[in-house]
Amino acid sequence: MLTTKEVHHCFQCDSETSHIVVLVRDEPKQNGLQDFFGGFIKGAAVGAFEANMDEFSRHSICEQCGKKTINDNLT
Repeated sequence: MLTTKEVHHCFQCDSETSHIVVLVRDEPKQNGLQDFFGGFIKGAAVGAFEANMDEFSRHSICEQCGKKTINDNLT
């Protein structure tokens, strides 16, 4: 689990607050052989680091109110 701190607008607090940002690894699917070959092909095409980034979701937690937000669609 990787963590860092960032300042974001919290909609519950309605102000700019400090957030703890955590990268959480998603649970693996139950298709073991299919996931292995899919990961092997992705790793060969784009590299191991980029291939594994799809397996993480980005969570931000407000330090003031504790509201947790999942930010998976960041570009």
